[in-house]
Amino acid sequence: MRQQNNGRRRQNRGSSRRNFGNSNFNNNLNKNTVIESSGPDGRQRGSVAQLNEKYISLASDASSSDDHILAESFLQFADHYYRLLKEIEVIAEQREMKQKAESKPVENNSINIEVDPNENTQKKLSRKKRGFEIREAELIASENKDDSKKTNEIEAEDISVNNAPA
Repeated sequence: MRQQNNGRRRQNRGSSRRNFGNSNFNNNLNKNTVIESSGPDGRQRGSVAQLNEKYISLASDASSSDDHILAESFLQFADHYYRLLKEIEVIAEQREMKQKAESKPVENNSINIEVDPNENTQKKLSRKKRGFEIREAELIASENKDDSKKTNEIEAEDISVNNAPA
C-alpha cells in the first residue's frame, strides 16, 4: 500500500548537516568558512563572525520590540558563535606557532645565502596597494613640481620688483 503524502514533502533532516562535535572538523574550520545556523527565526548562513553579528543585531531588534525572551534566545546563539570564533582563533594561533617551530630547525640547517641589502626581501605588496603607492608618488611629485613653479614665479616677481626703476 502506498503512503499518502498529503501534498507535503518529507523534510530530509540531518543528512546534509555537518557534525560540529567532530574534533577533526573543528581543525578544518577557519574564520571564512560558511556555515548554516538553524536559529529561532529560521536558517542563517554566513561565517562565524557574520552569524555572531547577525544574532546580536536580531537580539537588539527583538529587545527594542519588547520581546525579551526572543532577544535572550538570539543572545545565546550569538554567544555560541562568539565562543566558536574564539576557538577558531586559538586553533589558528596554535597552528601558526607549530609552523614557526617546524620551520626554525630548517632555517638553522640551511646554507647561508648572501642577500643584496638593496633587494626587497619583504613580501610583495598586492597589485592594488602597489597601484596606490605609485599614484601617491605621482601626486607628491606633481605637487613638488607645482610648488617649485610657484616659488620660481614668486622669485621672478621679487626680482622684477627689485629691479624696477623707482
